[in-house]
Amino acid sequence: MQVLAIPAQGFQLLVPVSMVAQVAGRLPLTPTSLDIPGAAGIIQWRQFSLPLFRTSELLDGGAADDDDFRHVVVLWPMKSAGNRSFVALTSPGPPRVIDVDDLPAADGDAGIPWVLAYVSLPEGLGVIPDIDALARRAWNRNASGTGND
Repeated sequence: MQVLAIPAQGFQLLVPVSMVAQVAGRLPLTPTSLDIPGAAGIIQWRQFSLPLFRTSELLDGGAADDDDFRHVVVLWPMKSAGNRSFVALTSPGPPRVIDVDDLPAADGDAGIPWVLAYVSLPEGLGVIPDIDALARRAWNRNASGTGND
């Protein structure tokens, strides 16, 4: 199975390549109050306004710096429907496609709401996020009316 490994502070975020709509450079950010951990604001991507999440804040609660926002990974969650389900994540470096098979489980904080599992990678910790749940929560709480219907 191929996944996109998105570098973050101390781990790699692993998402199926089929979820990836685009990897882009830094995009202009409009701050907003989504009231979700890690939500940085709204970006314009193609004709859509998307919630942008800082990966380091979303998963470990750590303070992000400008270095984690060099790339944007736009994702289309599999279980969501319509254009409103797109979300974007920051990345400090270019993500890369890797092959993964039967990765061993790793220890991690079970209290982080967007994490499905932790796995061991040759280069360290891999985190499998629940992007579908994140997208549902972001779009259900987005009171700004981004107009992506």
